[in-house]
Amino acid sequence: MQKDYSPFVPGQPVAPEFFIGRAEQVKFLFDRIRQTLSGRLDIVFVSGERGIGKTSLAQFVRWYAERELGVVSAYIHLGGIQDVGEVVRRSIERLVQESNGKPWHKRLWNTLRSHIRQVGLFGVTIEFSPPPDLLSNAVRNFSQTLKQLFAALREDAKRLAFRLGRHQRFGAKERIRRLAQKRCGRNGDGKIPVSIVLAGLEEVRTTLIRNNESLARVLLPVEIHLWSEDECAEFSLKAFARVNNQVNDDALETMVQFSGGHPALAHEIGDAVFRIDSDGIIDRRDAYEGILKAAEVVGRKYLEPQVYQAIRSPRYRKILRVLASDPSNFFFQFQRAKILRKLDPNGRKVLDNFLQRMQRLGVIVPDQESGRGAYRFRNALHFFYFGMEGRRRIR
Repeated sequence: MQKDYSPFVPGQPVAPEFFIGRAEQVKFLFDRIRQTLSGRLDIVFVSGERGIGKTSLAQFVRWYAERELGVVSAYIHLGGIQDVGEVVRRSIERLVQESNGKPWHKRLWNTLRSHIRQVGLFGVTIEFSPPPDLLSNAVRNFSQTLKQLFAALREDAKRLAFRLGRHQRFGAKERIRRLAQKRCGRNGDGKIPVSIVLAGLEEVRTTLIRNNESLARVLLPVEIHLWSEDECAEFSLKAFARVNNQVNDDALETMVQFSGGHPALAHEIGDAVFRIDSDGIIDRRDAYEGILKAAEVVGRKYLEPQVYQAIRSPRYRKILRVLASDPSNFFFQFQRAKILRKLDPNGRKVLDNFLQRMQRLGVIVPDQESGRGAYRFRNALHFFYFGMEGRRRIR
């Protein structure tokens, strides 16, 4: 059966109609954006594991705030950015790009047209290329830059919102924060309603604050957790219903269990199950076959190369099978002694080496609260991948 369209989008932000849960975080972000009406600058840091839905949350709030509050917003990917000047250039570029088709696009375009050129097929993509001295001036006088942009949008917009994310350099986000704080109305040069949403791993926010303690007062934290079982089930049912697929209860329970409430895994498993099914009815067999197929995809896409290569060892795979065969291990913690009892002599010889290797790679850490010989997984994606991979080896 040819499957031309999948309702699941692994690795991509979900469309607003597929957005599930996060009501508390949505309300918090929406309220913060609304408070910028008075002309205040607001900076929020959304943190969470890889693939847990930071971008989807930010995109949904952008869509909702634009509809309800008249916000003009842009998402700026920080990959490859080396300095603040490039952040400013790319921010303006994305603001123009994402305003295409909106009422204010022509006014914004006319304001910047002397430094914008259309590139790509049919000129769909634009590039903002001001002379170096002009860009440098835009950075030094960031408040004036924002004022000019806001003046072009004022008839249709009440505030600006920027979502910045996906950059491994800690310093880049801190310089962005300093640039905005110093030049957006805190030095008496006028009030500009601006919201900035940073997104990254929690360790990034922690490192920023450790390097500059004043950031703790500026960056408002918003943490994203795993979905509940009900939210995960709701997402799967809604996605399959989009393509008129029926989902049996036992199949749904199996998919929810193996995804563990992790959005990235729910998408990967759902996509694999959808493509395996041949009759439009998702049963337990489809679910299991899809999970086994998804395990390999998740390993290649989400695990660091060192981790992925390490568990290719046949001896390590035996340990994975033991982890997966014990229902009590289907949590983030496990006990060395319980695994040791279930391994053959060859497996016992390599268990400690396996545990040490996984610790060096940052996959597991000792769980002091559970006693000696207890470990827990640092990342939910690693944990559930190991579970899926172990079950796949058992099959």
